[in-house]
Amino acid sequence: MKAVVLSVLVVLLAPVLQVAVVNGLSLPGGGPDVVLVAVIALAALLRPGAGAFLGFAAGLAADVAPPADHTIGRLALVMCLAGWVCARVTADGAAGRRTAVAAVVALGATLAGGVLAALLDGTPWGTALAPGAVAWTVGLAALVAAALALLPRRRSFGRVPRSRDGSRDRYGRGRRLA
Repeated sequence: MKAVVLSVLVVLLAPVLQVAVVNGLSLPGGGPDVVLVAVIALAALLRPGAGAFLGFAAGLAADVAPPADHTIGRLALVMCLAGWVCARVTADGAAGRRTAVAAVVALGATLAGGVLAALLDGTPWGTALAPGAVAWTVGLAALVAAALALLPRRRSFGRVPRSRDGSRDRYGRGRRLA
């Protein structure tokens, strides 16, 4: 239930944060894609189907958020694939591996979104693939993924749960929220 509430909050608040705060900042080279970073961070906690659905819903919300001056569905496609790929990474993966996957997925999704913007909407290639926006998005995704990977997993009020093989699973690794 917590995962569903958190997913709905991400889908509703990330596009608002992108439009209201990040787009108003005058960062060099453009700003990060907060919606993509939120999808990458949260999808690592979900199953692949739920991660893809989260990415699709967040991308569709970002597609219709003002100023909606592009083809609707472009961001939904890119974020759906990003959510699915990030959810495929095991929850018990090392922090470095999860960070690297988040950075690679952020880079791939940002480049794919830029290529689709240039091909479908006629956006100039220099604007669609702005190096500053790519760097901000990849850096923020890696930072958020590293911070989430280092957080301890859920515990059962001080009791250490047993894993399937009978050994003590100190941090509940390998469990997914949804």
